[in-house]
Amino acid sequence: MIFSIDVEDWCQSVLDANNPVTDRVYNNTLRLLDLLDEYQHKATFFTLGNVAKKHPDLIKKIAAAGHEVASHGYNHQSIFNLTPSQVKEDVGNSVKLLEDISGKKVIGFRAPDFSIREYLFEWYCEALAENGLKYDSSLFPMKVIKYGIEKEYSLKIFNKYHINEHYLSYMRVGKYKLPFFGGGYFRITPYTITKMLTKNLDHKRAVFYMHPYEIDTNELAAMKEEHGDIPLKWRLSQFIGRNSVEKKLHRVMNDFDFTSFEDQYYSEGSVSIPTNTLSNIDNEQHISENENIAAKTSFS
Repeated sequence: MIFSIDVEDWCQSVLDANNPVTDRVYNNTLRLLDLLDEYQHKATFFTLGNVAKKHPDLIKKIAAAGHEVASHGYNHQSIFNLTPSQVKEDVGNSVKLLEDISGKKVIGFRAPDFSIREYLFEWYCEALAENGLKYDSSLFPMKVIKYGIEKEYSLKIFNKYHINEHYLSYMRVGKYKLPFFGGGYFRITPYTITKMLTKNLDHKRAVFYMHPYEIDTNELAAMKEEHGDIPLKWRLSQFIGRNSVEKKLHRVMNDFDFTSFEDQYYSEGSVSIPTNTLSNIDNEQHISENENIAAKTSFS
């Protein structure tokens, strides 16, 4: 399984983009590094450029521990709010900074808030390719207010730019694809149910995702003290279940073997082919035609 972490600071990336990056993201990420080390797992850290600029030592620690450093953009701006030139600049600045600090080539990208739409594919892929990226992990299987694509779509443009697309894991309920393996879905779901839902996943290709702040049980009180009352929508969507996450992480790391995208697919010793992506197929196909995608489980 792939373990992926979107390294961002909640106070800046969610509450207010004008807020400075705090030390909480540094401390929370170190806790995740310790947890991964305890179970001898590797992970992909999709890291914001502004976090890397504030905490370059954190990037060095991630790389030194043998994890993959990948890009999450620079300022956590949604892709659909940027112009093509702004996307290229944002991706380029982030990739260069992460490479300069880590001393390693960055090959992966995840858009902030999974903010990809089909009409953005052309210049989005162009921006990734121009910066030497090999893969993307931004396509969310369910349409919600801020992210996701629910309709059928083609990845022909990803093929054109030789970008592999690695989907997040999901279960199919009738005609709907529902995510469950990460983020708020992992926080609020009892672990026994999460484990049950993973039984039909291809464990070599399933993708788990989370944020460092999801293990921070003291953040809500700190944010209220510093910024006043936190809107109800964020208290409900961002903080419920945090007190259970670390315990669940111990269980999921004990139950499954995790690695990074780089080690699984793109290292010299890797023998895996990213078949859970359509972007390595030459002819145009639609997502609905590839029902053998590994990162899913189905219910009727």
